[in-house]
Amino acid sequence: MTNTPPKSNRKFIPMKISDSLRGINQKFLYKFGKLDYIIHTKWAEIVGSFFVQHSEPRKISSIPQSTNEKGEAIYEKYLHVNVTPSAAVEFQHFHNKIVEKINSYFGYKAIKGIKIHQQLIKRENIVTKKNNVNFINIKQKTREIKNTISKINDKELEQSIVNLGLSITNEEEK
Repeated sequence: MTNTPPKSNRKFIPMKISDSLRGINQKFLYKFGKLDYIIHTKWAEIVGSFFVQHSEPRKISSIPQSTNEKGEAIYEKYLHVNVTPSAAVEFQHFHNKIVEKINSYFGYKAIKGIKIHQQLIKRENIVTKKNNVNFINIKQKTREIKNTISKINDKELEQSIVNLGLSITNEEEK
């Protein structure tokens, strides 16, 4: 007549999310290397909003350039980038600045240069900008929303409601 709770059939051990993601990150790290991995994850920050839509880093190749006094080969690393043909000339124009950004991010000369490969890149999440933004219309909508909520004294709440109202009206127009 002992009251012992039944044993649990749980087979897994609770773990931190960071521990479970460490294995996934290690797989990417071994597949690409640390330099590749960081360039892939920070590509949008490195090249900017225009080139992130028209380019993607492919790989980093190490080319032996010379030998040091011990007879060991000195390698220079080149980043291979796929660029859509329509943006290739502009990307070539800015490639020195992109190499400089990458090297300043790492703090040393990680990349010697960029090899451009023209290849069509299809992105489904490209957001097209509307050039016909009417600022007068936005000001008018802001005034209309503020008139309807004139009894609210809290400025932060009022601004939040105005932003919510503007986003709702923008969604309705699409």
